[in-house]
Amino acid sequence: MSSKVSLSQTSVERAAPPGGSPADVEVSAAMAQLYNHYFSCHDYERRYPQPNQATLNFLMEQGAEKAEQILDFGCGNGRYGLALLHGTSALLTGCDISEAALAEFSAHLGHARLGARTRLFHGPSSVLEGHGHYDLILMLFGVLSHVGARSARLETLRQLRALIEPGGKLLLTVPSQWRRRPVELIGAAFDRWRGRVHGVRTEPGNILFSRRLGGVLHQFFYHLYTVRRLREELRAAGFQMTLVEAESVLPEWLITQHPWIGAVDARATRFLPASLGYGMRAVAVPI
Repeated sequence: MSSKVSLSQTSVERAAPPGGSPADVEVSAAMAQLYNHYFSCHDYERRYPQPNQATLNFLMEQGAEKAEQILDFGCGNGRYGLALLHGTSALLTGCDISEAALAEFSAHLGHARLGARTRLFHGPSSVLEGHGHYDLILMLFGVLSHVGARSARLETLRQLRALIEPGGKLLLTVPSQWRRRPVELIGAAFDRWRGRVHGVRTEPGNILFSRRLGGVLHQFFYHLYTVRRLREELRAAGFQMTLVEAESVLPEWLITQHPWIGAVDARATRFLPASLGYGMRAVAVPI
């Protein structure tokens, strides 16, 4: 059973820790701790002060503008969710593993008086079971890549598939293997070849990298995608990928901190193959 805890103006449903392999549980706990600190020290909002406008336009074009029920899985502090609440009449459900992120999202809702159209859940995808269905589900800014090994990613995708209304869509963005973290990617491949890895690092495309947040060094887990691997995972989870495109040429922080750079980047991205984008945007439908 989930219990409710009040955060600012919005109630947040909480779930028990996820199950799964010990390695996946470890990844989930580490990422929750990392993002709690990321949001608490305010480094996240400084690094990503607003949505990528091109991705927000993509969401509108792919159904957000007319959607009645939207799920933002991995909603964070509402960087995209708040923009969708302002730009649509949809009811929004946000879900995240970080309590600090949800507290920040909730505070924004109270200031903007948007709480009546919003529900927030804390925990993995399983906490959403029995709480409704959605005509649009979002997994933005690499949320799927943080989940864990392939088995954990597929389980999450299958749970979300069960929540999609007939005719609904899944919109997601993932990091590209050909543009992100080449040093860590090559190092992980070399360690696998030498038999020096265990747990989630045994899977090709899985990497660990470090970044200092609020003066504290944290280790991120990421799965880097190729177009083929993304299509195959979606298919294995019961989805058909109907569209994939490059998300940007430049890093997200640069685009969101400098909107004029974002506008130039959006024009340049139209000519870029999906696999060469800094990230990839995709549309998938249940099959």
